[in-house]
Amino acid sequence: MTKTVHPDIVDLANRIDAAATLLRSFGEQPWSSWLAKDAATIRNLNLRGVEHFLGAFGGMGSINDLVICPVNGHKITEQQVDAANNELRSMLSEAAVLARKLYAEESGVKRGA
Repeated sequence: MTKTVHPDIVDLANRIDAAATLLRSFGEQPWSSWLAKDAATIRNLNLRGVEHFLGAFGGMGSINDLVICPVNGHKITEQQVDAANNELRSMLSEAAVLARKLYAEESGVKRGA
């Protein structure tokens, strides 16, 4: 019998992968690897991937502090900076909302709520 995967899990993994691909396209290796690993973990139905992804947003040096720009060594022109960063922020924001929702649902299930 094949287990049906909740569509939000697939959606979250795809959103995180898309952000990783965007970052990789600009040469941002550390964060693209972080996100790709999280997406793979989530696809394996492991809640730790969601936890790890959400951990990217906290504290100094978090993904919130990342600015894609030539000065930071990224493969991007000055004319592309605003659009790329806006797209990244949007992608990450949407994925974070979905991740928090799934995490709350899964945490509630484990506690028997």
